[in-house]
Amino acid sequence: MKGQEDSLDRLVEEYTGQEIDRREFFKRAGALGISMSVAAGLLASPAFGRRSRSTLPGVKRGGTFIEGYDRDFTKMDAVQSGWADPGYNAIYEYVLIRDPRGKIVKGGLIDSWKVSRDARHWEFKIRNGLKFHSGAPLTAKEVVANFNIFKNPKVGQNAIFWPKMTIRAAPGNRVVIQIAKPDAALPETIATEYSMIENLTTRKKLGDKYGATGEDGSGPFVLSEFTPGKEVVMKRWDGYPGSPIPYLQNHGKAYVDAIKWVPIIEPANRANEIESGTIHALKNPAPQDVARLKANKDLVVLEWPAIANSFMSPNWELTDLGFNDIHVRQAISHAIDREGIAKAVFFGHAAPTYGPIAPNFKWYNPAVEKFNKFDRNLANKLLDQAGWVKGSGGIREKGGKKLSFTHLDWAAQPIGKLIMEAIVPMLKDVGVEMKVQSLESAAFFPKYPKSQSFGYEWLWSAPVDVLVIFNVIPSPAFNGKLPDLTAAFTAWQSAKNERQLKAAAYKAQLIWAQKLPKIPLVTRNDIWVFNKKVHGWRPTQTMLYPLYNDVWIG
Repeated sequence: MKGQEDSLDRLVEEYTGQEIDRREFFKRAGALGISMSVAAGLLASPAFGRRSRSTLPGVKRGGTFIEGYDRDFTKMDAVQSGWADPGYNAIYEYVLIRDPRGKIVKGGLIDSWKVSRDARHWEFKIRNGLKFHSGAPLTAKEVVANFNIFKNPKVGQNAIFWPKMTIRAAPGNRVVIQIAKPDAALPETIATEYSMIENLTTRKKLGDKYGATGEDGSGPFVLSEFTPGKEVVMKRWDGYPGSPIPYLQNHGKAYVDAIKWVPIIEPANRANEIESGTIHALKNPAPQDVARLKANKDLVVLEWPAIANSFMSPNWELTDLGFNDIHVRQAISHAIDREGIAKAVFFGHAAPTYGPIAPNFKWYNPAVEKFNKFDRNLANKLLDQAGWVKGSGGIREKGGKKLSFTHLDWAAQPIGKLIMEAIVPMLKDVGVEMKVQSLESAAFFPKYPKSQSFGYEWLWSAPVDVLVIFNVIPSPAFNGKLPDLTAAFTAWQSAKNERQLKAAAYKAQLIWAQKLPKIPLVTRNDIWVFNKKVHGWRPTQTMLYPLYNDVWIG
């Protein structure tokens, strides 16, 4: 009976946290042996109503929540950093945020927001009395300053996402934005880690060390220790005024005293850490260990496609290798057995991708799935048509040039090397020679723009935005050469409403799947594991990382 109580308690947590709807609640309650009438009575009871609006009974405060992370940390600076880590969700707050269903709602910094019908005029009412960790005031003025630096292409690394606009602080602690043309996609940009608000005065004082030796956000935790390769520790900020985010249960100070993230770079080591109790929660164990973890009665395993995609990126400028020829790119794509990679490399914990966006994105276009299917005969036919004929050793040649190249892999994403090594024999079967070279970050980033080919996994909660920055702008060889794709992105960035956003996203995906500016491969699953002693740690499919206000350890 105790086990059933634990399962029911967790089910109630998920429902009150808006992670599941009524239908799913009844379905899972039935699986626990709870009758429909009892479940309905539970939802209707006053006790349940009180429970859904306030802290769950039995919360234990204190302690350190320890989370195993699947890569190392970089400095946590919303303006400039290598990538966004989960610590952002502890030391900063969102202006807008995605709820567990993907709907964009108000974040921790605002009371309300509104937009004109033409999506050109936006207003955000900042909560009164907010402060940064340093005690400095956080008002509309500071939000305006942050937005201006985010959209400055000389400073903000994601400036391309931001439209041309004027931003001002207005009476009533309001941020007022006027855009030159409609941009219904603006919330997609604001609801990301790189649009979180920080104290720019502190940032200027700390310089390049900001986000590592110190920070000045307004979130529920403050940075205590930053040791890349070892650990990142944050302690609860007792000056935190609480958060109005609607799907949080705890709207006050955080429950735990501290959070510690431990980078576990080698996938094979991750499962052992959660099984031994060294950590409370884990992101992305090795795929071959998932079945064992799911069978462990002390653990909960959550799994879904990541908001990510892995690409192979042949350099269009290398015309002697034919990468600017759509027939060659399509041939390479058809030679790749994506389903085989999902099974062999990920043990089934991945989804083949035939277009640029993962299949669980709210505006995913399933029409892409008729392109880029594994077809070795078609790949050979396309290479023949492009004038590449098999020569000595079975490698194709054209004009005395062999279709042989080196593919750069970023060592910080170790699964990428396994993907590419699986592709090597597939390409060899159609007469294409690919050699894989894995480089650490210091060597990879200077070399990849001029490489013959490189691999990269994007991971971002605004998928269409990320296509614009990572897959168009860095490639001058095809900029302007796919005008229909450029037009689709322009339509995305000038849409008046969600209907137009969806239409632009659908069109961009379809063009991408056919013309292959970069070759999509596979979307791995995000796999989150936590001990049943952990409560309120709720990863979702719509955000990169969970929030930490609700977390407590039983």
